[in-house]
Amino acid sequence: MKITAYDVAAVLTALLLFPGVSQSQSLVENSQPAATHGEEAFGTGAGTEASNLAPMFEATSAAHQKSPPQGGSAPPAAAAARDYSILTASVASSTDFQEAAGTSPSMRITDRVQKCGKIEAPPAALGTLSKYKQNDSSKSTIDEGAMASRDKVVRPIRNAIRSLTNLAYAPSDNAAVVTARAECVLENVDRWAKAGSLSEMKSVDAYLSRDRWVAEIALAVKVAQTRVELNPERKLLYSQWLGGLAKDTMQAYQFRLGPKSRTNNHRYWAGLSVAAIGYLVNDQEFKAWGKMSFEIGACQVDDFGLLPTELARGDRALDYHVYALRPLAAIKKLASESGDPFESKCLEGFFRLASLTRNALLDPTEFEKLAGLRQKRSSQENSYSAALKLEALPIYQ
Repeated sequence: MKITAYDVAAVLTALLLFPGVSQSQSLVENSQPAATHGEEAFGTGAGTEASNLAPMFEATSAAHQKSPPQGGSAPPAAAAARDYSILTASVASSTDFQEAAGTSPSMRITDRVQKCGKIEAPPAALGTLSKYKQNDSSKSTIDEGAMASRDKVVRPIRNAIRSLTNLAYAPSDNAAVVTARAECVLENVDRWAKAGSLSEMKSVDAYLSRDRWVAEIALAVKVAQTRVELNPERKLLYSQWLGGLAKDTMQAYQFRLGPKSRTNNHRYWAGLSVAAIGYLVNDQEFKAWGKMSFEIGACQVDDFGLLPTELARGDRALDYHVYALRPLAAIKKLASESGDPFESKCLEGFFRLASLTRNALLDPTEFEKLAGLRQKRSSQENSYSAALKLEALPIYQ
């Protein structure tokens, strides 16, 4: 499968339309998250206040401190101390997830070699329905009933993936512990691969939800393989399973999913999942599709640093800008860390997006002026694994 005319058309469209674990338990049991609560727009979680987010964003690169131009008729809005760290799409929820090492006793991972427990494999088939109100064209208003029904289905998947990433990123100075955790991650992924987890998506929402889950899995495996060498059998297993998911994702965006999903944050998360698999199994086609996804996003950024497709989310536009920025930055980081020269004709657009979004997380006033709406409070940064936290991404490089 190759980059198709649909991908090229998406970039051209963007350019034309938008220029500009007690100790007696196992590692996994100690890393299990607490019972989850319902999602909000992208998911929910215990948020951190804006004042606590500020230090994360205060270290800037002067080369990219470009403020959006003034002007326009959007009404000014008073700045408010609020939490604009993004809600999650598919993994975390409410107060369940703390930092990877865990501050909650129910999920603390102890710094000792322990038995590797089994993490429940995500299902092979999934047919979830959207949690958004179908009469809301912005797709940013939650239908509480639909969200509750969906959450019952996806909660075990989110918990399983969070348990996996907790193990993958938990720090330790003990080499034996680091190796044991990495092997435990791989043993669980082996089972998931043999079970064909997430291989049969039966609805649009299932496809869109899978993208982030697969990105988290592939990134966790990529970390684990730096600590435990993948044998030929594992390489083949992951290439077949994850490679199959990547191909299915590419085909979905070509044939099944609508035009909005082909150009908005959905495509960027799909791009990250495919790129992460590409760099894991060394597949050039997957890498190229991931980079194309970056291009589709970055080439839409206008002179102010806005993404028109995410600005359409109304009073959740800032949420969606943060959410869209994250996979774009992660794709760029993947290429850089893999020694792959990252070239983009719209790289400056990416930096404008990063600058505007970062500044808005510190003070949303300017963003609200541009959006013409006060932005609703959201939560939370700690719902993401260590690899996808904003502080870990190249927002200003």
